[in-house]
Amino acid sequence: MAVRGPVLLISDQPARFLALRRSALAGRRVHLWLTNGASAPRWCVGLRGDPTVPATYDAVRARDVTVVVDLGDEEQAKRVASAVHRQLPKAPVLVIDRVRGRRRTGVRGGIAWIDEGELLAAAVENVLERVIARRKAERFRRALRGARSCAFLLQHDPDPDAIASALALRTVLGAGAAEAPIMTCGRVTRPENRRLIDELGIRIEHISARSLEKHENLILVDVQPPYFDGHVSDVAAVIDHHPPSGTFRARFKDVRPWYGASATIAAEYLLADGDEPLTRELATALLYGIITDTKSLSRAASDDDLEMFAYLFPRADHSLLRRIQHPSYSAATLRRFGLALQHAHVARGLAHVHLGRLPEDQEHIVAQLAEFCLGIEGANIGVVSGVFHDRVVMSARALWPGAKLGDRLRDAFDRYGSAGGHAVMAKAVVRLVDWRRTHEAHGDRGLEMSIARAIRRALAPASRARRPRT
Repeated sequence: MAVRGPVLLISDQPARFLALRRSALAGRRVHLWLTNGASAPRWCVGLRGDPTVPATYDAVRARDVTVVVDLGDEEQAKRVASAVHRQLPKAPVLVIDRVRGRRRTGVRGGIAWIDEGELLAAAVENVLERVIARRKAERFRRALRGARSCAFLLQHDPDPDAIASALALRTVLGAGAAEAPIMTCGRVTRPENRRLIDELGIRIEHISARSLEKHENLILVDVQPPYFDGHVSDVAAVIDHHPPSGTFRARFKDVRPWYGASATIAAEYLLADGDEPLTRELATALLYGIITDTKSLSRAASDDDLEMFAYLFPRADHSLLRRIQHPSYSAATLRRFGLALQHAHVARGLAHVHLGRLPEDQEHIVAQLAEFCLGIEGANIGVVSGVFHDRVVMSARALWPGAKLGDRLRDAFDRYGSAGGHAVMAKAVVRLVDWRRTHEAHGDRGLEMSIARAIRRALAPASRARRPRT
């Protein structure tokens, strides 16, 4: 776990920082400059001496300290900041300017100035966001009020974003695994996702799509009812960050397609009343959910995702995170990778690889290889397809959001099963029986050719389009 460095406060009104003890200063060692005769509060370590003399700060010179200067006398604040900067040249120094409206925000001489009015505005905005999250969390609980049990339903091959979100939301409800199980109609196939489950001791139940109608109080996380092809209609709640894929009924609905991860939404609910429910394991799972769905904040990440990432990062178990992120692959899987790449075909910016027939527990290869195909020379879009028992699964990745992969795959394949996703990352699952009714697909080779033609028709216009230049 990352170590949070100490803070040095130089203020003529230290009581102004008491409220920060449970947030920004939580878990930090605090050094407080004391005026003559003042005694140090229990929550900090006292520092005495002339604040304009660099030697005063010898006690914290060797520490990785952050300095905050908050003095009413502007000239005094300048002299103090200069003295601190000379003695602690590597320490970030922040000076709060109490004369509002002067717009002095900026960095000068290695010292950062921030207008108190802007600081207040940021604090107010933070409080309002917390109030909104608290209200939504309460509405979510109210949708389940009176229910003895509920169930969290995830997509067919749950990813870390869905799994972590379900764990956090179950904590928000104050429920356990027995009365609020996590379910999927598919299997967890990707090695890193299975390791996440094993490391955290999570149980995910497998159920059939037909049995979904028997379950009351379903909570859909990181997915929406149309994904389940009519087997799910009226549900208790839907919490998701994917674009709406159709109409549905839900007692509570929170769909935010501008978010990069559902884990960010779930974490907001969890933290609405403080960070007490946030364990290191849960912080790790939520952080990993944001990392995977935003590709380490490089893809479709909002400001909210960035802020939540920054909040969760120092609270996560990074040793556990490294174990999860580096799964092992069998020799058979690696051979399949190599064989598929030998037959990769790139035409007009579109790279397509068809894997043929594979065991159902190998479905994770499709998404992993699609990401890798973006590295093929000339490829703007990478698509990988494979046959798994009675369905074709395909995964697509693009280098720029103008590709609109989710919309294009939905238009082309949703009628045969389910399809959708984001602008740069999408998936389609096609039922073979429905596909063969309207396409000439004799044998495995005929099926491969018909799928390849459909992919080219759906995505070739996007792959040929020029990406915007910066």
